[in-house]
Amino acid sequence: MRPLLFGNGRLLICEDELGIIRDIYYPYVGLENHCNMIRVGIYDANLRVFSWLDRWGIQQRYKSSFEKNFFETLEDLKTDDRKNMEIGFCASNIGETIFENQSLGLRVRVLDAVHPSSNYFYRLFDVMNISPSSRDISLFSNQNYNILENKIGETAFVDGDMLIHYKRDRYFLHSSYPQFDQYAVGVAEWKGMQGTWKDMEEDGMLSCNAVAHGSIDSTISWRISGIRPGESRRIHMWIVVGRGHRQVVDIHRKMKENGPANVYRISFNFWKAFIEHVDALPECRNLRELPEKVQDAFYRSLMATVAHMDVNGSIIASCDSEIKQFGADLYTYCWPRDASWACIALDRARYHHLSKEIIDFLSKIITVDGYFLHKYTPAGDFGSTWHPVPMIQLDETGLPLYALYHNWLMSKDVWIIGRYFSSLVRPAAEFLVGSIDRTTNLPAESFDLWEERRGSHAYTAAVVHAGLRGASEIARILGNEKFHSRWSQAAELIRHAALDLYDDSIMHFSRSPSDSTLDASVFSIWYFELLPANDPRVVNTMRAIERELTRPSGGVARYMHDSYHGYMNSWIICTLWLAQWHIAVGSLDRALELIKWCSDHTFSTGLMPEQVSDDNTFRSVLPLMWSHCTFVLAVLEYLRAVSDNQRKE
Repeated sequence: MRPLLFGNGRLLICEDELGIIRDIYYPYVGLENHCNMIRVGIYDANLRVFSWLDRWGIQQRYKSSFEKNFFETLEDLKTDDRKNMEIGFCASNIGETIFENQSLGLRVRVLDAVHPSSNYFYRLFDVMNISPSSRDISLFSNQNYNILENKIGETAFVDGDMLIHYKRDRYFLHSSYPQFDQYAVGVAEWKGMQGTWKDMEEDGMLSCNAVAHGSIDSTISWRISGIRPGESRRIHMWIVVGRGHRQVVDIHRKMKENGPANVYRISFNFWKAFIEHVDALPECRNLRELPEKVQDAFYRSLMATVAHMDVNGSIIASCDSEIKQFGADLYTYCWPRDASWACIALDRARYHHLSKEIIDFLSKIITVDGYFLHKYTPAGDFGSTWHPVPMIQLDETGLPLYALYHNWLMSKDVWIIGRYFSSLVRPAAEFLVGSIDRTTNLPAESFDLWEERRGSHAYTAAVVHAGLRGASEIARILGNEKFHSRWSQAAELIRHAALDLYDDSIMHFSRSPSDSTLDASVFSIWYFELLPANDPRVVNTMRAIERELTRPSGGVARYMHDSYHGYMNSWIICTLWLAQWHIAVGSLDRALELIKWCSDHTFSTGLMPEQVSDDNTFRSVLPLMWSHCTFVLAVLEYLRAVSDNQRKE
């Protein structure tokens, strides 16, 4: 799992549930993970014992409240703007991890943050003596990189107050206040050599070797002497990431001039301003009436969605690289489907500038023939696939069209739909019209949204219908009656064919003409307006989903007998789809129950998994961007329904 993540659109850093830094993505969010691990340890000179912090008791969260003097007490913090800091709740992006070891009598609090616009990661270690006697200890940080995703040909060297790892044009500069007093760089994971951390494990001393190359690691340490009972000492450490030596050194020097701990104030203000945007929406006046955990999950979901987004508009499915242990690939790709759902959620929250970046990315990766392939790297290259040729999922071409139309509905920005008509709307709509099977009037067979089976699926039909209908409306707005007529007729053709997937004998929509399996994804029939939410066929279907797919934990499974990462696990997105239907038909109490179930099944940091098993353990990746953007959508739809009811009263 990756319960803490810190990013700015170019640099994304992820921490696992043991407090170990596992992922450092740069210069794309989700592409080039340069980190193997960064671990922290303590050597107790009195007991002559070394211990890794990840073996201690651990609590993780994002810091959401700040004591009155929090910003004032940080050493070297510029305090000119202290009066602007608001005390109390704030959905910040400052991570707080507390390690505690009762037998050693020590507690270490770590505050982590990435600067919103400059590529550096900041750590504050607050080491407290909770024993009854004075202590002499050393704090160690061990860096083990996989620069450019392998350990071959890396170099590390110490230069004054700087430790730098580099390979080609990827540089990682480490420094601290106070300056580290010991260091070592050396061979690691090569011909039996484990790494420089072995030195400190034995006697707390490092070799002070200043340069090494090949398969290497590094360790730096700080001596903390005479720490009295109840006393704490602070060590500030930062990692600057860049494309060259001069670049990282310049950033490092500017940080020292401005006060490096300034990043906490900057991060606080940045994310506070980010959240204030959605707080200003009329429907959000009722947000404070929601359970506190739902509020926290809503804000965290907004920030988690954006954290997966690159400055070039790509947005990855998950930053959790741990999934590679279960297969040979990752979730760090941009699926047009997931990206479109993120776009829809961000537009609903009125972050139109962010959704525009996603649309722009999609317009650049669409093929010349007007369709999207399976998935893409954050750099825009075609990603790995298990699909045979033609490697197309038609819903992934339909949903970007709908997302662009939804952007128009939310923003009424004619410049956006006008700009992308030729590059995205026309080629995609024309391809989808040509993909209609003239025998069934459904989209031709392709893989379903779960990427498990080929067929003409209800979800795909609903999404392609929505995409073509949205494209036809865009054409009408722009004065192109020819395409408006052509695409609207095609959309209506699909709509009528899709409604035939309702089976009176089982009283719900089938997944496809040849597969009557009950599948949560058929929520798409009403969500994309093929039928009203209160149509008897929709009501029967959604009641069947609630009856047959609700699991003992209270969440909703994808479909009957699903076996991905366990038997019929609950999926956050499927649970929220049911909540969205209850919102649409006015069952707001039940909708809030389902939304609350999702917020209750988050990690302590507020991040959501893909799946939850019947025993309430998390399965697959954590976080999943799709879970978070769907939570944003569901909460905003709920709040709008509450506001509408209040106006009627």
